[in-house]
Parts: sequence; structure tokens; C-alpha cells
Amino acid sequence: MSKVLDFNVLNEEITRENVLTMAEAIAFSETQYLIGYAGTKMQKLHNNVYWDIAYKNDVNHTFSDGYDLVQEGALFLCEHYGKHLNDIIGYSKKGKKITVKIACIRKMAKLINLRSRDYYRNINLEALTSKSEPAIEIQEDFEQDYTVADSIIESLNLTDNMKTALQCRMAGLSYPEIGKILERAQATVFEYFVKMRRRYNAIYAKI
Repeated sequence: MSKVLDFNVLNEEITRENVLTMAEAIAFSETQYLIGYAGTKMQKLHNNVYWDIAYKNDVNHTFSDGYDLVQEGALFLCEHYGKHLNDIIGYSKKGKKITVKIACIRKMAKLINLRSRDYYRNINLEALTSKSEPAIEIQEDFEQDYTVADSIIESLNLTDNMKTALQCRMAGLSYPEIGKILERAQATVFEYFVKMRRRYNAIYAKI
């Protein structure tokens, strides 16, 4: 991989010339890191990112959905020309430093979580057999359930961290795994869900 991707770029100033390469390096590293938490689906995503980076200059190459992570990261980094990845751009409510790199990784993580959620919401028609093909009524109910869920989530007025934690949980990640992504203690993640549960009960418990 070192022949097609130079990780030294991560130490450079963010510029128009290197912003895409930076995003590629971050996407490659993060998907590789998350394999241990998300298993085979993340392995597939990581492999797709690898091949997209390796063959991006091949006019016959068709990019996978994995390269969306690179583009998401690059768009974010474009807002920070002249800075370095370790530069601080904000603080959490508890005073923890948020660097350009951390913020970029969170952007990618949200996209990964949304893709994981879509994986469970959609059915691969090519994989269906006559025995496994669902009835139309079941599919409609399935979509309606998610519409209701999205409406409920929106009504809870969650913070960005809470939304990310909830998306991770819906994608099957454990509290420790969510803590790794958010760079928060497991106790903090647990507290997010306690607060979400309280907000839900306050609105819907008596309905």
C-alpha cells in the first residue's frame, strides 16, 4: 500500500494539492482499525477503499461506495486549508480538545454508521430466491417502521454525539466500541443512552 499511498502526508499542512491524499490515508487507516469491531462488513469496506485508491487513475475503474468516505473527508478538510490535522478547532462540552483529524474521522464514522443502517434496511434483489422473496406487504411495513423511528429520533433533540452513539448502536456496536469511535469513556456512552431513554419516556411514555 505504501507505493500508492504516502502516510507522511498526514503530517503536512492541509492544501488543495494534498487534501484528497490526506482523506484517502485517513479513510484507509480508520476502516482498517474498525475491522476488529465491525467484522466482515468493515473488511469488505476497507478492501473497497484500498482498491479504489490503488486504481483511482485507471479510467476503466468503477469506484465503490467505500470511496464516499474519502470524498466526505476531503470535503471536510477543504474547510481547513492552512491548518494541520492536529490543530484544535473546538472543544467538547466537557472541555476535551477536538482536532481537525478527530472531526474528520467523526464525519466518516457517521457515514459508515448510516451505510450500516441502510444495509439492514435494504434487500439485495439479486440474492433473493423464490423461497426467500418477501411479500410486498412486509416490505411496506418494514419501510414504515423506519419512517416512524426516524420521526421519533428527530423529536428527541439529540446532540451530535448522542445521534452518532444511537446510529452505532443500531448498527450493532457495543458500548466500548462506540466509546472508541467517539473517543469517550464507556460510562459516558452509557450516560448518553440514559439521557435518551429519559427524553423518550418524557415524550412517549404516556401516549
